[in-house]
Amino acid sequence: MIRSLVSLSVCLFGAAALLVSTPADSVSGQARRLHFSSIVADTHDDTTQRLFSSDFDLGKRNSTGHIDIPRMREGGMNVIFFSIWIDGRTMGGLAIQKALDQIDAVHQNVRKYSNDLALARTADDVRRAHDQRKIAVLMGIEGGHMLGNDIRMVRVYSDLGVRYMTLSHFYNNEWADSSTDKPAHNGLTEYGKEIVHEMNRQGMLVDISHVSDKTFYDALAVSKAPLIASHSSCRALCNHPRNMTDDMIKALAAKGGVIQINYEKSFIDQAYKDAMDQQSGGVVALMDQLKKQCGDDEACLGKKMAEQEGAATQRTKHQVWRMHRHFTSFATCSASGSFPVALAKAARDLSAAAASPLW
Repeated sequence: MIRSLVSLSVCLFGAAALLVSTPADSVSGQARRLHFSSIVADTHDDTTQRLFSSDFDLGKRNSTGHIDIPRMREGGMNVIFFSIWIDGRTMGGLAIQKALDQIDAVHQNVRKYSNDLALARTADDVRRAHDQRKIAVLMGIEGGHMLGNDIRMVRVYSDLGVRYMTLSHFYNNEWADSSTDKPAHNGLTEYGKEIVHEMNRQGMLVDISHVSDKTFYDALAVSKAPLIASHSSCRALCNHPRNMTDDMIKALAAKGGVIQINYEKSFIDQAYKDAMDQQSGGVVALMDQLKKQCGDDEACLGKKMAEQEGAATQRTKHQVWRMHRHFTSFATCSASGSFPVALAKAARDLSAAAASPLW
């Protein structure tokens, strides 16, 4: 599956080159041709919780949110990783049960819309779905707390089609530190390192979005396969603890890994992030507030988060970012011009690897 992720990175770099080097009036057509001729993957999608809502239908155009089959078709999205997410303070057996419920909901929707969707586990599966003009569906576990501190769940989730796991979420779990919590383990514990090794054995990608800097470097040192950052951005451009420093991005690329940029405004716009923090007290305080208001009601959480975003947008009179600015930000993350070249080279090298394994 890493080849599909790499294809997206190459696509982004190609788009950056087109957008920077061509006149504005010719960008749209060239960008469109590049986009619709590529296999385009969204490596982190937070729609899964909406599958439990009675007023949401993945197969129909919805007036809210960003994802449904009609809009994926129109937008040229070929591959989607549905995020399996629950609050990081839910641990143990309950965390496992809630994760299994969401995985089952994804499977049910793939069966329901089998003319449009196809479950994928490998890069070959993704290409096969693309040839059949279907959208390849994969899953990522967003937070190691959903293992219930049981390494055997890596194998269970892998068997059910989960292709990556984010090592931690907003809060530390029993074996990994988060970027938005006080350090408790100095990165990965020895058990956490065993879990990374088990993920390698199962062909499950190690995702380091959300983890602390030390957890990132520990995972990078022990993993036998390239890492991914499924939804991170550049700390040099927006000082968010979930974003990656230039040194982290370079270290990720040096070992064949890829970063997928998170376009949510609080990760790419410092003024917007500051307004959000002022309004909510920071990301952890915001999650605490939402938890009190919504409990475990995922639909309520989604609605409240949308309201927070709208209020922050009003506060800063935030302007819509044009696509060329996103791509340019990605291409200039590092002060060193060698970084985009290094990552592009790593992407090309990985693209030449065997198709069937995940990496």
